Amino acid sequence: MSEKVIITKLEQQNLLVLMDQDDKLLEIHFFSDNQSNWIGNIYIGKVVNVLKGMNAAFVNIGMDKNAYLPIENSSKILFTNQKKGKKLTQGDEIVVQVIKERTKTKGPVVSTSMSLTGKYVVLTANKNFIGISNKITKKEERKRLKEIIQPFVCKNYGFIIRTNCLNVEQSVLINEINLLISDYYKIKKDAAFRTCYQKVYGQGNPIIHKLKDFYDNKLGKIITDNEHLYREIKNYFPISEGIHNKVKLYHDPKMPLINLYGIKSKIKKALNEKVWLKSGGYLIIQPTEALISIDVNTGKYLGKKNFEQTIFNINMEAAKEIAKQLRLRNLSGIIIVDFIDMKDKAHKVKLLQYFQRHLSKDRIKTCLEGMTRLGLVELTRKRVNKPLYEKAKEIGIDTCL
Repeated sequence: MSEKVIITKLEQQNLLVLMDQDDKLLEIHFFSDNQSNWIGNIYIGKVVNVLKGMNAAFVNIGMDKNAYLPIENSSKILFTNQKKGKKLTQGDEIVVQVIKERTKTKGPVVSTSMSLTGKYVVLTANKNFIGISNKITKKEERKRLKEIIQPFVCKNYGFIIRTNCLNVEQSVLINEINLLISDYYKIKKDAAFRTCYQKVYGQGNPIIHKLKDFYDNKLGKIITDNEHLYREIKNYFPISEGIHNKVKLYHDPKMPLINLYGIKSKIKKALNEKVWLKSGGYLIIQPTEALISIDVNTGKYLGKKNFEQTIFNINMEAAKEIAKQLRLRNLSGIIIVDFIDMKDKAHKVKLLQYFQRHLSKDRIKTCLEGMTRLGLVELTRKRVNKPLYEKAKEIGIDTCL
């Protein structure tokens, strides 16, 4: 399976899409030239209000809306004047990291537990343990990676081993770990001398940062028509790494890159409420303030023979497509799926197992909660960045496609 990344421009926005081997869209991401990716950035914030009953606070980090801070452990909060063990109060200046992007009505969500993301590992402040991606399944490889990283764990930080770490040489991992540790201590040092609302640390070019997430054996090509970005990507990834030779510069004035793959029409299709299935059934996807509603319908099916088996087949096809659509549209929060009613209990069990298998392919954490007594399937997907429909409306893409 060979996936490809296409990076180009659409209506003054930098557009990055991930496509499968059949040129079908898997993920869509927009980046503005004049606005960096907020997620991962670290700021000096000022506490505006402490909500004792909710064990949370609102923090001003220089945006138009205050950030929301869940207070997990006040003794681990990094104050700018290096106070320790002090309870958080209004007016305190603290170091926070953006972990969820702001929405139309709410500010971003921030955390006082920093994490610094590399290509292979994530440094996790105040969590001195080693986590490892479930997608690394071989016991020997899991053991090897843990043995390499264990000597670097201390009381101040631990590490999460990313999927990209698979079969990476020890020297490469150690080099990245040392860079992340250096960044960690630099942030702590700089925070004591920065003024309120200043950015202490940024993830750099958000497109480069996003490419780290796609860095695995499935990625066959990275194609861009931006010469500056092409050089930046080549310079960022060492020659010794496989991704370096996968980066291609596209130039053809007669056929723009965005037209070559029909990306506009594919994005427009990803914004439609209705999604047709090959069987003739269809999905209706409706985001609301409280949750995402997905309804599965028989559609063009007119047959009468073996109706239960046909319904089961449509539901199985729908489950696979829903998993793709959640990732493609970046839908998150509470998601309710109304599959077509089935009487066979074995079919219900098989459907949930099949659904779970396809949901597990998502890089973003998705939890299948199960089926209610009414036959509705509940799941949750972690919010990372804005959903496609919201982002498209915000930048005006939905009206120009």
